[in-house]
Amino acid sequence: ECRNPMFVFVGAPLGFAPLVSISTRTSSYSLHRSAVEYSLRRSAVFLKEASDEAEPPSLHGVGSICEFDEGKQGHARGLLGVIIKAESKAKGGARYEVLDADGRTHPIKAAQVRATFAASKKLKDPLDAPLVLADYVRVAEKAPTELGVEPEMLEVAWELASEADAPLSAKQILGVIDEALCASPVQLFAAYRLLTSEVGRVFFKAIGDKYKAE
Repeated sequence: ECRNPMFVFVGAPLGFAPLVSISTRTSSYSLHRSAVEYSLRRSAVFLKEASDEAEPPSLHGVGSICEFDEGKQGHARGLLGVIIKAESKAKGGARYEVLDADGRTHPIKAAQVRATFAASKKLKDPLDAPLVLADYVRVAEKAPTELGVEPEMLEVAWELASEADAPLSAKQILGVIDEALCASPVQLFAAYRLLTSEVGRVFFKAIGDKYKAE
């Protein structure tokens, strides 16, 4: 028995750390956990903001020739036009104004554009659209068998394309028959019309702006 009160042992029993140390460690752990949780919340906010600020969609150039549809009611009907205005919406995609061969203006969405072709050097003014589109209209009025490629030759192109691992462009497919078939934007439009026609779909499936052998 210790008789001197100055020497009374007030520490923790042997094998246990002092309570003050446990409290200190608990406080340090809590602070560390709070810091981690805050960091994770900030990361989640940053990722959300990054997704909300996605890059605007790429636009087809003004002056480009395009085939487009009129929307839900006339989806089966393809029209030809010249893009005279293009703008990108942050959350609504691309928007275009297209002038057709009759001089009418159509406001359309990107989803309504079926195909585009390089701008014509003849286009100096939007009012020149009917003149520029005249060659395209003549191609559009032709039957698939009048587009310069016989079904037998298309079958040859199909046999060669079937060996490709990835989809091919119209120029790559018809180029094996004759490179001159895709020498100009109008001829590329004819190739597009051929490959997307009833005859063309027997051999090829459209995947975006390219084609894969069926």
